[in-house]
Amino acid sequence: MARTSRKKGTVSAKEADIFRVGIYLRLSVLDNGKKDADSMENQKNFLMEYVNSRPYLVLVDVYADNGFTGTDFERPEFNRLLCDVKNGKINCIIMKDLSRLGRNYVEAGDFIEKIFPFLGVRFIAVNDNYDSAMLTSSDELGASLKNVVNDVYAKDISRKVGTALKQKRLRGEYIGNYAPYGYLKDPKDKNHLIIDPESAPFVVEIFELRAGGAGIGTITRILNEKGIPSPGRLRFERGIITNNNKKGSDLPWNRHVLSDLLQNVVYIGNLAQGRSGSCLYKGIPFHWTDQSEWDVAEHTHEPIVSMELWTKVQKVTARNSQSARKNYGKYANLPKRKNPYGSLLRCADCGRVIKQVHSYNTSKRSGTVVYYNYKCPENIELGDTACPKKSIRAVDLDEAVLATLRKQMEVFMDTQEVLKALIAKEKEKTNQIAPGTRLQDIQKEIDRRKSLYASLYTDLKSGILTQDEYFYAKKRYQEELASLEQELCELQSVRVKAADAEQGERRWEQFVSRFYKAETLDSMMLDAMVKEIKLYADNHISIEFRYMNEFEDLFDECERIRREVA
Repeated sequence: MARTSRKKGTVSAKEADIFRVGIYLRLSVLDNGKKDADSMENQKNFLMEYVNSRPYLVLVDVYADNGFTGTDFERPEFNRLLCDVKNGKINCIIMKDLSRLGRNYVEAGDFIEKIFPFLGVRFIAVNDNYDSAMLTSSDELGASLKNVVNDVYAKDISRKVGTALKQKRLRGEYIGNYAPYGYLKDPKDKNHLIIDPESAPFVVEIFELRAGGAGIGTITRILNEKGIPSPGRLRFERGIITNNNKKGSDLPWNRHVLSDLLQNVVYIGNLAQGRSGSCLYKGIPFHWTDQSEWDVAEHTHEPIVSMELWTKVQKVTARNSQSARKNYGKYANLPKRKNPYGSLLRCADCGRVIKQVHSYNTSKRSGTVVYYNYKCPENIELGDTACPKKSIRAVDLDEAVLATLRKQMEVFMDTQEVLKALIAKEKEKTNQIAPGTRLQDIQKEIDRRKSLYASLYTDLKSGILTQDEYFYAKKRYQEELASLEQELCELQSVRVKAADAEQGERRWEQFVSRFYKAETLDSMMLDAMVKEIKLYADNHISIEFRYMNEFEDLFDECERIRREVA
């Protein structure tokens, strides 16, 4: 273990200590193979060399947030690093400098001064010569000052960059990281868009389908069935890796992407930028801005679709929106169904949460009737090529799930009766064979044998035992102690298993008393008993229950007692 400094209670490292290291890398702008000093690859190589040159540092994992700002801590890899620290996998974090941790003075200071010490993790910022295991008062002051500087620097950059980008948007210069679908960045001017001959025809096809009255879902299926690459997939294939397209070729078209494309004025030669924003120096977090706040510039580049086609598409969209709004309250008087399954019900093929959908049927005899079904959203959006079709009526699903839950409770009740009868027999047999204090007796005997074992060497030195007698007695005591400790361990294990079974028994008894007589399914019952339900293409379901370990312990306990009382 590392020793404690008498000065301040900080930990002083010794090279004999072994630290399990997590290297953390961060770049606020996507790297994409950049060769500058702060690139992800250069950060990694620098820190790997640092770790490899110190035998007391053992690399466990590398955590890299590429394209994430340091002004907040909502970063997936940093959060994964913290989880590994809490789970004991990592006890030393190494970064290039303090700014990689973050540029928010308050939060970065909390991690360095409170969170990392509380978690017992050593923190090293190499270029800033900061090592929490070898701290002096000047080191702490220096780290605090650097965090303040990083915070002020980030806010100053935010103010300057924000102003400059605003002016660029107003001048009609394109400032996005990558070109919109159908366009390329002009090699001669990165702030100007030119038509992409490969993907522009797909844009025209999409607009023509929509102008002809095709729905968003229909167009989505057509594009995916034809294998036309989605924007995310096309960027991936061209080597532009972002935080949203890491699935690569598995990124199909979806309703959200298609809807945005059909409303983007970029396709008629205009730019509408500043649709989202944040302002660090004013303390304004990321947010989507109102359309009235967008920076719009007209005739900035060559259009892909004609104004006539654009107008037709917008009319179709407006007409469909108006129809949806008109029908919104049409069925308000019909009974509504709350989805009791939430995220518990998932597709067995794609893993997405199954969606509850409704449909209406109107007839002169019965009027309007609403029907509820559960369907896979992947199939709804992308068709059979993406995921096999699944559709089950809500009433059928409820009936099947409720029957399965009730059957599980019946199995428990049967097991419980058997267990009680076996426990009664076990107690009777135990009382006949051995007293109830067997555990205490074994422990006392172990303590006595250990005392005798400890005195052997004293007897050897004083001449009471010869060397042969000493080795014989030592071996005998070791064998006896091993036998007693094995028996004690087995009895304790049985007791623990019995306690677990008893706990599981009480839990399942509560389920039975609360839910066995229920006539309808509700979210409370599902949340209490079910971990996950999977729906398959032939409409059969599988249910994974919560607390199954405890349920299985009941069976194991029954089997154990059955063998012992037989």
